[in-house]
Amino acid sequence: MKKIHCSKCLKYSRLPLLWSLLLICASNINQDNVFASNFINREITPKLIAQVPAQTTSENRLKERAAQEVSETTKQIKAGQSDWKIFYRRASALDALVRYEEALEDLEKSIKLGPKQIEPLILHAKLSQITMDDESAAADYTKVIQLAPNTSSFWMLQRCHCYESMLKPDLALADALGYIKGHPERYDTNIARIMGTLYLKLGKSKEAVEHFSYCLKGNPKMSKVHEMRGDAYMLLKNYNAAAADYSLEIARIPNINTKLYVKRAEAYRKGGQLKKAAEDDIKIKSVSNEVFDIAPFRNKQ
Repeated sequence: MKKIHCSKCLKYSRLPLLWSLLLICASNINQDNVFASNFINREITPKLIAQVPAQTTSENRLKERAAQEVSETTKQIKAGQSDWKIFYRRASALDALVRYEEALEDLEKSIKLGPKQIEPLILHAKLSQITMDDESAAADYTKVIQLAPNTSSFWMLQRCHCYESMLKPDLALADALGYIKGHPERYDTNIARIMGTLYLKLGKSKEAVEHFSYCLKGNPKMSKVHEMRGDAYMLLKNYNAAAADYSLEIARIPNINTKLYVKRAEAYRKGGQLKKAAEDDIKIKSVSNEVFDIAPFRNKQ
């Protein structure tokens, strides 16, 4: 099985944080104090050790307990115990230790031994998503939905994310609609953004605009929503509205985004605002030339 390198693993490394704290505290010491160096050596270090965030301590304890759990369950498995719970327990501990490959192997055994148990299916789905196996995760959530119909809507939302990653917007949209069916209170800006994105991918621009507009009403600076609504307006041939949305997205981002200027120039051009389109074209060329000028190979002889 291929080794997985996940960014989640990085959060368990706390040594750089401790050194950062040491440096910050050292830089803030009163330089007029003649005992500064002694103060750093004798006082700061022990106090910093005591001041390490409680989260770090709890994570270390969690890892210790997880390692102990792996050891104990492994002994029980070697002794002949082979029910679904024992493999699920060890998989949960391996998950805490960020040993996803081994955890997935144990979960497959657990699911085989207890095919009607939802706990190992849910954890298997979660780890499959982490390891970018959305197809397996979607299959797991489908089984969970079948086994636990009372909670099916929640798992539909999880499966929706899998289908979206699998480039199946029609299935993802069906799950998003299933999630809010009978629960209008669940419809918020995040769900609206998901649904707007899916409608846009399906070419249903009018519906996309409606959902994106709801997002922006609740959060005018929501990331990329103005841009996506602009894309939807372009499909609807409402070029002035598209240009306005691209302008708002450009204003939201401090650095020049060439892609947005290209989109806005096209909206201006199709909307008959040729002067503004030409101005954006100049900006695009200016940025392109600037990037080219600072390229390392530019000044090589």
